[in-house]
Amino acid sequence: MTKLSNIRRYYPALVLLASGAALALLSFWALEMTRRSGDDMPAEKARNEPDYYVENFTYVKVATTGSAEYVITGRRMEHHPADNSNTIEQPFVKSYAADRPPMTLRAQRAKTNADHSELHLYEQVRMDRPEARGTENLSVESEYMLVLPNTDVVKSDQRVVMKLGDSTLIGTGLLADNARHQMTLQSRVSAAYPQPLRP
Repeated sequence: MTKLSNIRRYYPALVLLASGAALALLSFWALEMTRRSGDDMPAEKARNEPDYYVENFTYVKVATTGSAEYVITGRRMEHHPADNSNTIEQPFVKSYAADRPPMTLRAQRAKTNADHSELHLYEQVRMDRPEARGTENLSVESEYMLVLPNTDVVKSDQRVVMKLGDSTLIGTGLLADNARHQMTLQSRVSAAYPQPLRP
């Protein structure tokens, strides 16, 4: 009975000691989880941030013949290691072809994918083709255009204003195949033509 009474006497102290140990282990676990979470956040942030940038740059894509296919210039280009993409401020693109006049595109910003097969242009996008060989001056404006340099195609799924000479076409959606000399507005097309001169 003496031993049992001694155990009962120390029972509250044992319970308190066990509770304190459990609380200490729980606090240590919470502290470790917080530390690991803090370590992961800068690494994740670092992966999403650019790892280098170039200001006032010029990029030239050269064909197998040695002539320039297109040139991209911009105020600033940033490289993003997470997906190997690039963002460009104030891009200016000029494409060259032997059988047609050079075409230019400009915007406020752009993004290219890893292999430069897609160039997304955003905000105040404008495409221009000067008058040459009997073709009228062409300008196309939109808030977004997708340029596919490998196939010489320009697309948009947004509102487009196209001016060909003195005529104006407005529509939603654009498909411009420069290699085939074809340009199509997809839907909701309206047109304004100059009045013919009266004799």
